[in-house]
Amino acid sequence: MSEMMRPKQQVNDPAEIRAILDRAPVLRLAMSRDDQPYLVPLCFGYADGVIYLHTGRRGQKIDFLRANPRVCFEVESEVTVVPGDQPCAWSLRYRSVVGMGTATVVSDDGERRRGLQVIAEHYVGPGRHRLLPDSADRTTVIRIDITEMTGRRNSD
Repeated sequence: MSEMMRPKQQVNDPAEIRAILDRAPVLRLAMSRDDQPYLVPLCFGYADGVIYLHTGRRGQKIDFLRANPRVCFEVESEVTVVPGDQPCAWSLRYRSVVGMGTATVVSDDGERRRGLQVIAEHYVGPGRHRLLPDSADRTTVIRIDITEMTGRRNSD
């Protein structure tokens, strides 16, 4: 990724990056096919250095990912609008993570179930949700192997 313009906002601590991911309610996934961009918000989970997503068996996301598996993702948490005296003086307090990676449709049944469990635990906590036996059969699970990831925060 390019050099950050405001280095004091950069987050380098892996534990803080993990905390941002853990608190983020939604992941935005950016994809591209034939010079056409596509961005979509998704439920997600993060574990063992990879992002898991789920979606239907068919649709635009799957078409885009099959054409070009390289993706960019973004999450944010703790977003607060900070009003100013003038419109250009307004600001945001936030914590965010942006990353790049390669998306793969998970074919292994065990990993599909693991991915769905990771997503469920992101929203309800560990051990508080049991997957239905056919959940993995009805859902496409996508794994993003992260190639780079950076965090950023503004607490001013």
